[in-house]
Amino acid sequence: MNEEFSLRRFNIRGADWPSEASTLSNIRHLVFEVEQGERSEADGTGETCVHWLATDSQDTPIGTIRLKQDGQIDQLAVLENFRSAGAGRALLEQAIEKARYWGLEQVELTAPANFQKFYEDAGFTPLSEKSEGSLCMQMAQVLLPLDDKVLRLKAAQASSRISVKQFDTGEVTFDEIGKIIKKVREIVFVHELDLPKSLIGDGSDGDALHWVARDEAGQVVGVIRMSLAGDISHLAVMSEYRSKGVGLSLLELAVGKATRYGLPGVRLEAMAGLDKFLARAGFEKQGETFSKFGKDCRAYAKATVLEDVHEPLQRPGVDGDHYSESEIVYKLGSDKRLILLRREEDYRNVILEMAKQATTSIRIYSPVLEHKLFDNDELRNIFSALARRNRYTRIDILLFDSHRVTRSGHALLEVSRKLSSSIKMKIVHPELRQLNHEYMLVDDVGIVYRLDYEVYDGYANFSDITECNRLCRQFTATWESGLSDPNLRQLRL
Repeated sequence: MNEEFSLRRFNIRGADWPSEASTLSNIRHLVFEVEQGERSEADGTGETCVHWLATDSQDTPIGTIRLKQDGQIDQLAVLENFRSAGAGRALLEQAIEKARYWGLEQVELTAPANFQKFYEDAGFTPLSEKSEGSLCMQMAQVLLPLDDKVLRLKAAQASSRISVKQFDTGEVTFDEIGKIIKKVREIVFVHELDLPKSLIGDGSDGDALHWVARDEAGQVVGVIRMSLAGDISHLAVMSEYRSKGVGLSLLELAVGKATRYGLPGVRLEAMAGLDKFLARAGFEKQGETFSKFGKDCRAYAKATVLEDVHEPLQRPGVDGDHYSESEIVYKLGSDKRLILLRREEDYRNVILEMAKQATTSIRIYSPVLEHKLFDNDELRNIFSALARRNRYTRIDILLFDSHRVTRSGHALLEVSRKLSSSIKMKIVHPELRQLNHEYMLVDDVGIVYRLDYEVYDGYANFSDITECNRLCRQFTATWESGLSDPNLRQLRL
């Protein structure tokens, strides 16, 4: 498995058998009968099974799977063009997690000979020796209890497929670490790529914005800069980190800053061999190739226009009461006073107070899931109690990067791994990281909001259905395109 997760080109959702039976059956017909020449006959158990449907970006059905009440998984069918995109593995994971949620001790399936490696990679083992001439094999996977931390840790230690991003990123000033930035450029540009020494540094460095990536030891392993006009340049990543997503992360930071500055787009020049890499980052080719420093180069550009659904909250002249921890009792769903928040302590207290009153759902959009606000035992216990209340409660968390929470540990990450059926975490799609805001929505009526997650200046309201509905639509749109990062699901070694 790659050490960086890839963008999903599909979505997975539960399917309703009575209304979508023909859709599910049609996918199985195309895969089993048309493509593979096998017979796929209805067994009359469709109504008693749980079904899932995979759809592409245009909501066209591309795959399906089902789980029987006894833990048998079958009818996994994915259209050929989407098998390499991971749709089959994602469908299988849905069935496994549902079985674990039911409390089943194991799941079983019948694996065709040419798919046994696929199921082994997903954690299944043969129930017996394969007989000579057999085209299929019975396989099973023992399910670890949702809250058994010891067993889940052992399972993580036994897997060689778990990867955690080995770097962190952030904005810096050239005055602060300019010498280190120039050293990285020298290693990459001059010694590795045989480019001129003039690329190590120039007079524009002092006026430009700079970002760096650091490894777990704090050493700088990647750098990038951008002018105030949106010209990105001097992207240099140490060779051992080029396959780990460092370059993409640095580009995302520059594009995000340009968007918050209100720039219409960003531009850069790079060697033509980087076409595929820059396309993944959303850049488009501009014009024909040209020669520079003896290399074939090309100009690239990326627009930073935001869709309406992702417009930031605009409340000019906001007026309200300052938060008071001791004098006032705030009631979720009935207290409509606007509460102004200006201190870290205010945010932490109102987040806890509102979360305590939740009965159905909590949604959090937070670029870094700041430890000072969200990483505490009290909030973890609140989330755990809500998740266990009944099968309909739900907690969804969106963040920009898993590295900070997986490297340093986080109370909400810990509880989401224990109760993964009710508490889910996703990574915001790179194209939708332009906004710096942070918010928490509780039971679709309560809201805690700040326009910039780096500044303690915002508000809370325990009953604002209109604004909650708007942000819920925004959250849902972002969630549906979000990335499922395996680092958030697995215990770190």
